[in-house]
Order: sequence, then structure tokens, then C-alpha cells
Amino acid sequence: GGWATSVGTNIARKGSQKDGEVSDGRNGTGDVCSRELESRAKGGLAPLPSNIFPFANIKASRKLANNITGYFMPFKIVHFGSEKVGIVGYTTKETPFLSNPGQDLLFEDEVAALQPQVDKLATLGVNKIIALGHSGFAVDKTIAQKVRGVDVVIGGHTNTFLYTGTPPSNEVPEGKYPFIVKSDDGREVPVVQAYAFGKYLGYLNVVFNNEGNVISASGNPILLNSSIPEDPVLRADVDEMRKQLNNFSSQEIGKTIVYLNGTSQACRVRECNMGNLICDAMIYNNIRHPDEEKWNHVSMCIVNGGGIRSPIDEQSNNGTITLEDLLAVLPFGGTFDLMEIKGSILKEAFEHSVYRHGSGTGELLQVGGIHVVYDLSRSPGSRVVSIDVLCTACRVPTYVPLQMEKTYKVILPSYLSMGGDGYQMLKGGPSNHSSGDLDVAVVSDYIKKMGRVFPAEEGRVKFSAGSFIQANFTLVSVLFIVMFLHFSL
Repeated sequence: GGWATSVGTNIARKGSQKDGEVSDGRNGTGDVCSRELESRAKGGLAPLPSNIFPFANIKASRKLANNITGYFMPFKIVHFGSEKVGIVGYTTKETPFLSNPGQDLLFEDEVAALQPQVDKLATLGVNKIIALGHSGFAVDKTIAQKVRGVDVVIGGHTNTFLYTGTPPSNEVPEGKYPFIVKSDDGREVPVVQAYAFGKYLGYLNVVFNNEGNVISASGNPILLNSSIPEDPVLRADVDEMRKQLNNFSSQEIGKTIVYLNGTSQACRVRECNMGNLICDAMIYNNIRHPDEEKWNHVSMCIVNGGGIRSPIDEQSNNGTITLEDLLAVLPFGGTFDLMEIKGSILKEAFEHSVYRHGSGTGELLQVGGIHVVYDLSRSPGSRVVSIDVLCTACRVPTYVPLQMEKTYKVILPSYLSMGGDGYQMLKGGPSNHSSGDLDVAVVSDYIKKMGRVFPAEEGRVKFSAGSFIQANFTLVSVLFIVMFLHFSL
């Protein structure tokens, strides 16, 4: 799904006693997510075993080809006894916008690139073919429908959770596991993903007939909770890593020379400079330069104030910021994702941001690249006075009014993209949602690059005068009622 998620697959041939199981869930083959390609393309391949990444839709320039020879190939053939299974790989063609792979890698359309490789596998006598990739659930389903000869699709990137029956945890399935797609040539093709963060191990059992056609496909993601026995060797490795991590978490990342106000009293009620710091880090993490017309592909960020859990005091420990400090601020281990959102939906989200303002709940949005003005004297659902957003198709970024019919790219926590804090209108579909980097890693990297940080409260979130008149009127009304009751008694 994008963060240490894999699928173990049992492949059995009907009428034969021979079957094989992918014992480690990957059998020496893996896909690389869009973020990993940023470092892989820059020479980070040496520690890797060769021939583990099948990619059909990535082409390398002559300059880079020599460096990656032996690591990437369009397909791989795996033997299960006498049976041959072909694995064709793909990754999202949006990688240049989501990562920074450089100009030496070309990312082609997945369907167009996969079909010739699947045809080649067929000429080699392989009639059981798995497409393994990282392009998102919508593309996974398109591959299942359009690519002739693909029998199973195992995907990632959108962290889609599929499940048949009652889910074992709090994730809500987007469909049954496996999700069956009717191909254009009349076959039923199972498509699977297994969420993210290594929380589940995808398990899919596929039965083929002698002609290589899928007879049945069944399974479910396995929740890796305490009921699953630990591997003692891996446990020992983790314990050793934990010792190193404890030392690492106390190391200095950078410094702050101002108080970073991440208290709930601030971030759930008004603009807070911790929210500004986090949003600045999120946008910085997504800086790309896609063409001459745009300075970047995204300029906006939103973060729910309830997701910010702690301040950092500049007067404590000489302003030093450690990983431990950041984990207290962002303790939930989510990702900062990229979504395409229509202007009218964004306005609806900002109305939700203040529909019960002042009640201590966490939905107030901290922002970057956005100026929003509220009037709390208005009824909930009509409190947004104005929203201005930072242009991207401009040489000098300026704030312009939000257009209701325009679609914008916005960076936001994965929690919001899943509809958290009541933001159902933001719940991302596979077609408009790309998973990003871990939240703490994004902010940590930003602080490291800056060295010293001093975010201000800049007027990104404002309340009109009517808001305070309404608040004062409410207070006076409450006092009047109390006094009336007192004297009545």
C-alpha cells in the first residue's frame, strides 16, 4: 500500500498436487513507491540485491541505464515447482510530480507499457501473470480491465483497504477482497491492496486451471496484531534497532528561537504558529518544478488542529528540537498526502472547520498557502467570508480568490483524506489521492534544512469583527440569564 505492505500469494494449479507459497510475502520481487525512486535514481542501489524490481513503464536515459542494469527489468519469471508465474511491474506515471527522480527516468502510461511485456511473457509460455505495482487503486482496476493476459493485480500507492466480511480493526473497506474486475476480454480479474504501515499482510489464494485461467480467488488481509506469533530472529533485530533508535530520538534536529504553540487552546481555536510550521514543512516537502508556467504543482496545505498535540518551548533545553519532541507534536504516525479537491468542496471543508467553533473539538484547520476569513456571528454552514489561495501558475506567487469550479492540489494529513474529524467531503477516492511521506519525517527534514525556525502567526486564519460582537453578545446573554435566575431565587 505504500508503507511496508506486501501480499503473500498462494498459487495452485487445478488437477495438480503441486502448489507453491510465497513464504516471505515477496519471493525476491518487490515494487518501489514513487518516493523511493527519488533516492534510487541518485545512486542508492548498491546495497540492494539485483533483479528484484520489475518495471514495465519506466525507461532510463542512456546516461542512467548503466547504473541500474541488473536492478530493474520489465518482468520476472518465478518458478513454483513445474509452474511458471510471470510478474510485470509498474509505478505511477505521476512520479515526477510526487517525487524527484530526475530527468533520466521517463514514466510511461501503465496500460500501454504493460501490454507488450505481458504479450512477451505469453510467447515465452507463461500463462499465469501477476501485475505488481504502485499506481493507485483506480489504475489497478484499469490494468485489470484493459491489459489482456493479466490474471491478478496487486497494487499500492492509495493504501486502499479491501476486506470481505467484518473487518478486524477500525479501517472501513472500500470493497471486497479480492475486488473483482471484469476485463474487456470477458475474464474476472482479482485486484488487491492491503492498506499501509505494515498493519496487515495481504493474503490471496488463487487457483488456475491447466490453461492458466483463474478459477477462483479468495483471501483477506491478515491483521498483524498480538495473535500473530513473532519471529524470534526478527524480534532480536528489532530490539537491536530500538536501542539505536532510542539514541537517535534524543539527537538534535534543529532549534527554535520562538515558542512553538501547539497547545489545544491555540490550535483548536485560532491560527497557531506550530500549525504554520507544519504546513510550511508540508509544502516544502512537495516543491517540484513541473513546467515553465508553474513555480510549483501545489501551494496549499490544511491540517486539523486536533492533530497537533504538543508545544515546543524555546526556553527549554536552549531551544533544541529532537525527534522525541516532534513525536509528541505528531504522535499518530500518519502521512501527509496530496489530493485534488474542487474549490466548492474546499469551501465546504472550511465551513466544517468552524461549524462548532469554541467547543474544544479538533476540526479547526491550520493552513498554508491559504488566507481564510470567518464570521462566527453567522449560522454554521455560512460562516466563511472569504478564501484566498496562493497561485501556482504564476511567476510571482500572490493570493487570489478561490474559484468554486476549479480543481486544486492540496496537501493534507492522511487522517483528513480518510474523512477524519467529520471531513467526509474530503474523503479521497483512488483517482484524486496520492499517499505521501510520514508526517514526522516531513517536519524533521524541514527543520534540519532550516537549522533554526521561528514561525509567526501571520493572519492566515482570521475572524471578522462580527465574530467577536457575537461572542460578546453571547457572554452578556449568559450573564444576564444567570443574574435573572439569581434574583428570581
